[in-house]
Amino acid sequence: MADEQKCCISNFFKHLSGKAESRCTKIVDVAHRLFLDRGYENVSMNDIVKEAGGSLATLYKHFGNKEQLFIYVMEQKSEELFGEWERQSICYEGRIEAFLMMIGKSYLDLVADDDAILFHRLIVSLGYLETSKLTKETILKTLTHPINVVSEYLENEKKAGRIEVEDSTLCAHQFLNALEEPFMFPRVLGLETDVSEIARQKALKQVVQIFYRGLCVPR
Repeated sequence: MADEQKCCISNFFKHLSGKAESRCTKIVDVAHRLFLDRGYENVSMNDIVKEAGGSLATLYKHFGNKEQLFIYVMEQKSEELFGEWERQSICYEGRIEAFLMMIGKSYLDLVADDDAILFHRLIVSLGYLETSKLTKETILKTLTHPINVVSEYLENEKKAGRIEVEDSTLCAHQFLNALEEPFMFPRVLGLETDVSEIARQKALKQVVQIFYRGLCVPR
């Protein structure tokens, strides 16, 4: 039942057209902004309608309730942020260092954005609320989306004999965590942190160098 519901939420835009699709897109964008700024618990369906326009009846018609809307927002934003990684990864076959640099730069650009801190706080706050299994699964899927893209690329390179890695998924976790760690945690605590392009580029080059050398097959 949960899988069927998730599939329905993921694909319902396909059944809309024109004005209805535009309205739903605005609702998703407004809901995303409010969830980040206020937290899930402090946002009501009325708040979303007030900002997005339209009617409460339309909102419930298309999204069911706040939890289902939140699920769809997470799916949509995950695709917007990381879907392009998947599409680009096929262009980096055999170009491991270039792939890591491309992914790393995109990821650090996201980490440096203030919304990354708001998103982190939003996810942590949801851990204390009574939410459905479907919501928890969607959150996990969103958080692991970038890891899965990197993992799949590494696994393909491993099968082609170009790298040596015991666990591609673990390696993807380690790569992204190594990039994120110097920047994210201090900022979550509200501490001033240098997230300038120069600082990010320095971290990126060092992490990519470490991982690239560790992955390459000895010659």
